[in-house]
Amino acid sequence: MIKNLDSRLVRHCAPTLAGLKAGNLFCLDIADGVVLCNVLARWNQMLNPKGVTARVVAERCGRYFIYVYRNSALQNLGCSREVCNFLKGFGYSCFDAESLLNFFQVRMTRSVCFPHEVGIFLGYPLQDVKDFIAYGGKNYKLIGCWKVYNDVPNSMHIFEVYKKCHKIFNERFEQGDSLEELTVAS
Repeated sequence: MIKNLDSRLVRHCAPTLAGLKAGNLFCLDIADGVVLCNVLARWNQMLNPKGVTARVVAERCGRYFIYVYRNSALQNLGCSREVCNFLKGFGYSCFDAESLLNFFQVRMTRSVCFPHEVGIFLGYPLQDVKDFIAYGGKNYKLIGCWKVYNDVPNSMHIFEVYKKCHKIFNERFEQGDSLEELTVAS
């Protein structure tokens, strides 16, 4: 079971583990809350020294939304005037990493789907997040890891980098590399 859960973490979060992305979000269906706490504690014991954290940001019908992120990347978000001004529109008022995460968790819990600012926490370009909201998810120029409205060539490059990262990390994990060995230190 542990290897299967570790495999899911690698499969869904390789770019964050590699230091290429601010964070990834994925779902786990675990009926036992104690098992979930143990899994998160184990992951954090391995990942925290590398600057990566895993935490539950929402639960719906027994499905836990796990956000795996780089604290340094979130701190950088909080230092961006443009990002802070954007997030203020959703009720964010404190912009240190922990405050951002706590309010994001509140927004995730209260949202039926995902709050629109989720793209910021996943490292998507701010203007693409804004345009996704403005166009209601339509009129995009390219779809990949996110819906692209602006810099298509750069986004295509990022998508390819993420794809290659997923391939390499999954191969290395299957060959026996541990989470600690795969995770790049901040």
